[in-house]
Amino acid sequence: MATRPSGGAAGTGALSHGSILAFGVEINRVRACLLEEVSGVYRLAAWHSLARTRDTNLATLSAELCLQLGTRIGRQLVDAPGLAPFQADDDAVHSPPIEHVAVVASPSPQLRVWIAGLSLGQSMAAAYEALCSSPARLIGHTVLGPAIQVTALAESLVTAAPDLLVIAGGFDDPSPATHHALVELSRLLGRALYRLAPAQRPAVVYAGNRWAAPHAAEAVQAAGGGTVEAVANVQPAPALLQKTALAQACYFHYERLCRRTPGFRELSRWVTPPGHMLSQESSFTQLVRLWMELHELPALHGLYCAPLWWLHVWATRDEPGVQIRFVEPQTSPPDVQSWPPLQLVSGEWPLTLWPQPDLFWWDRSGMVPLVAAVGQSAPQAMLETLHSDLLRPYRPPPPQ
Repeated sequence: MATRPSGGAAGTGALSHGSILAFGVEINRVRACLLEEVSGVYRLAAWHSLARTRDTNLATLSAELCLQLGTRIGRQLVDAPGLAPFQADDDAVHSPPIEHVAVVASPSPQLRVWIAGLSLGQSMAAAYEALCSSPARLIGHTVLGPAIQVTALAESLVTAAPDLLVIAGGFDDPSPATHHALVELSRLLGRALYRLAPAQRPAVVYAGNRWAAPHAAEAVQAAGGGTVEAVANVQPAPALLQKTALAQACYFHYERLCRRTPGFRELSRWVTPPGHMLSQESSFTQLVRLWMELHELPALHGLYCAPLWWLHVWATRDEPGVQIRFVEPQTSPPDVQSWPPLQLVSGEWPLTLWPQPDLFWWDRSGMVPLVAAVGQSAPQAMLETLHSDLLRPYRPPPPQ
C-alpha cells in the first residue's frame, strides 16, 4: 500500500475568540458551518448546504450559501460588494466579522487513467495499486503486442477521454536491450496521441524502468505526443513495489483538474493565512493521524464516505506517513479487511461491512474534513469543536 506524508493539522497555536466559517465543496453540493465560542468553548453554531452542478461558479455558490446561512441566524456573513465572507467592519459589536475562513474542496470526479505496459502482471498491476492510493479510476489499458494499431488506439483514447496516461514496465536495468520494448510502446502511444486534438490529449506519466525513462520520453515527444513526466519505477525489482511516487503524481493531476473548476481560485483566496485550501481527502487524512496522536493510540483506521468514493486511512504511531486506499462505496476489499478495526468514520457508518468496535468516534454529518481544516489557523477552536460536537467517543450498546 502506498504511503503519503501526513503533516498533521498544523496551526499557529494562537488562541482565537472570533467567528469561524468553514466551507466544504463536494461533487454534488457545497456546505458551510459556523463555529462560535460558547461559554469559553468553540461549538458548531450553525450549518447549511446547497446543491451544485459542475458548471456552477464555486465562489458565487459559496457566497449564496453564506448569505442564506446568515439570513437563517439573523447575522451578516457576506460582504455584499465583494461577495465574500464578511471579515471587516467598524462596528464589531453589532456586526461581528468573521475572524477565520477555512475551505476544503474536492469538486472534480476521480481522475480518469489509462495504463500502458508490457504485460498485465508485474508493473501494470503495481501501477493499478498506486491508483487505488489516489483519487483516480482505471478506465482502460494497453498491452504491447503485434496487434496494436495506432488508429484504433487513438480512437479508443478519444472515446475513453482519459485525464492521465501512465506508462509502466520493466525492472530497473541499465542494459540497452531491456529498453527496446518500452521505447517501442512509447513510440506507438506518441503516434496515437498525435492524432488527438491538443485539448483531448491526456497528461503522460512514465513509471517504468528508470534507465529507459529518457528514451521513452523522447520517443513520445518525437512522435508528437507531447511531454512526459517521469516518476520512480513502480516495480524496480521483482519483489519490490514503489507506488508512492505514481500515487503522488495522480494527486497532483487531480488537484490540477480541481483548479480548473469555475470559481476555485476565487474561493481559495477566502482562506485565512497561514491556512490554504485543502482537498476533503487531505484534510481527513491529516485528522486521522492527529486523532491517533491525541488519544495515544498505537494505530487508527478511519473512513471518509465521499459521494463517489470511500477513503480508508490507516495511521500507525511507528510510521511517519499513513496508508490510504480509495474504494467504491459500499465495498470492503480484502486488503482493507486486513487493516485494524475501523474506529473513526465521517459519514454514514457501514455497519454491515464494518462492525463498531469497543471504542469509536462517529461523525454522522460528514463535516469532520471542514472543521479539521480550521486547525491550520485556529487549532484550539478545531479541537474544541471536534471534541464537543463531531467526534465524541462512543461505545456500542450492549446486546439485547
